[in-house]
Amino acid sequence: MRNPDNAGFTLIETIIATALASVGFALVFQGLGGAVRLTKASAETERSVLVAKSVLAENTLNPVEIHSQGITDGIAWTLNANVVVEREDGVKLLRYDVLAEAPSGRRVRLVTERTTSP
Repeated sequence: MRNPDNAGFTLIETIIATALASVGFALVFQGLGGAVRLTKASAETERSVLVAKSVLAENTLNPVEIHSQGITDGIAWTLNANVVVEREDGVKLLRYDVLAEAPSGRRVRLVTERTTSP
């Protein structure tokens, strides 16, 4: 039994409590670091999608075959527009394919098809 005059924690108990607290703090900080990385990746993907949508919107107004590329807001993009089907009456089906790549290598691809009349 302990002497009531020596109430308190032993050195071993204090060391174990400190070690457990240290492990807990390390796990919390590791989780926060992961959350920051995911937030950054999500923002980069969102920017890539917005650039790809913008490229599509600008280039589907003039329905012609086109192959172009560029960099917008740090996002490299490539646009390919090809005729998929052309009917005898001159109506064409064009396929637009945009690939947007962020500096980290994260890629987004948007594809749509539009018809044109002569």
